[in-house]
Amino acid sequence: MTTAAGRRGQVGRRSARRTGSRCCQRRAGPRHGTMSRGDLPRRDAGVDPMLRRLAALALLPALILASPGAARAERDPLEPVNRRIHGFNEQVRARVLGPLAEAWRDWTPPGLRQGVANALGTLSEPVSAASGLAAGEFGIAWNAAARFGINATLGWGGVRDRAAEMGYPPRPFTLADALCAWRLPSGPYLVLPLLGPSTLRDAGGLAAQGAALSQLVGSDAFLAWSTTDSVIGYAGLHETLARVAAESLDPYAVLRSAYLQRRAAACPVDRAAPEEDAPDQ
Repeated sequence: MTTAAGRRGQVGRRSARRTGSRCCQRRAGPRHGTMSRGDLPRRDAGVDPMLRRLAALALLPALILASPGAARAERDPLEPVNRRIHGFNEQVRARVLGPLAEAWRDWTPPGLRQGVANALGTLSEPVSAASGLAAGEFGIAWNAAARFGINATLGWGGVRDRAAEMGYPPRPFTLADALCAWRLPSGPYLVLPLLGPSTLRDAGGLAAQGAALSQLVGSDAFLAWSTTDSVIGYAGLHETLARVAAESLDPYAVLRSAYLQRRAAACPVDRAAPEEDAPDQ
């Protein structure tokens, strides 16, 4: 017969075995699949690291292009002076040329605008012919001479571009292009008052060309033709220039880079010249 003390001892031993079993299960929990604190999912575990890297790479070009220094790939030793002239040109554009361009666009029909542009282009063909001959580009010279003859007669004085319809497309060529064909280096970048981006070589060619035309047709006729041609030409660029001024962090650097890249595409000596970064002051 089991005494009361013996029964209490058996109950205590069974309770101790159950308690020990539970303790062992808790200790062995992580080994048997029970989640520990270290196994809890992180908040960003659902984001693929590769996606994060791709997003960073996608933003990198935008950050580079947004920096004003990104467009400073060309040496510009006259930048302080050029920026002052650029600021003056922007004031003239906003207060004079911009309203003129908008009035020309709003108050004239497209046919009239195209006819005036064609006539001014026809008047510039002798310049292209002479410059082509000077550069040894006889194909350009012949094309310009043919365009002038055809448009001046069959094109109603140049208002209609009959030459283009007959297979002679416009191929503008200036004395600056001839200097480029002679492999004359471009020199430093310049901003001309009212005329905008240029280089030392191109500005010299423009000045020599203007002087020669003034002697040939008279200063008054040349001034009237060149002024009208510049205003009509600006009217076609007004919206683009206004958008650059409004949306760019550094419009001066954007226009400089665009001009030099365009000249490099047309001028082999500019394309072959090594690109050097402007030194930071």
